[in-house]
Amino acid sequence: MKRKRKVLKRTHRKLLTFTLFIHFLVYFISPAGAHPVHATFAEAVWNPKTQSIEIALRVRVVDLESALSKKIDKQIDIENTEGVEKDICSYLNKNFYITLPTGKKIIPKWLDKEVGITNAWLYFEFILGAETMPKQCKIQNSIFFDDLEGQKNVIEYREGKKKGIFSFNKDTKTRSLILDE
Repeated sequence: MKRKRKVLKRTHRKLLTFTLFIHFLVYFISPAGAHPVHATFAEAVWNPKTQSIEIALRVRVVDLESALSKKIDKQIDIENTEGVEKDICSYLNKNFYITLPTGKKIIPKWLDKEVGITNAWLYFEFILGAETMPKQCKIQNSIFFDDLEGQKNVIEYREGKKKGIFSFNKDTKTRSLILDE
């Protein structure tokens, strides 16, 4: 009888330990308790013919609508709100721009947008002109930094056959457009 009790106690302790371990995993590692990932991705290409940097920026529709709605204090639907391009441009002008070596800020020239179920692609360009090369400039990408905790932004930048990946976060909002040789 004593032997059975010892075995039962040992089994109970193991079961209790296992149960606590499972609860720990469920509570601390479950997707419901996980921090959501907030990120944008942009493709940027230097076009020497037009002396411009062409941008395709992918954002989550819900994040863009939320940021624009906060800014103008009115609910935005990027597919149906009239004049939404003006609001998007205003947001981009503040959060995604290029600074020339002179310190002058170049705002993006709006081209178009494509809206899907989850993501939207925003198309715009920065015209630098014949006097300025991209490597002399800095780019700022602070999209959603004021709106979403933990926001990260990435730009894949190409000049001819050279390519670089630039990462942005709340502490690093601006990067030089210099590619490694």
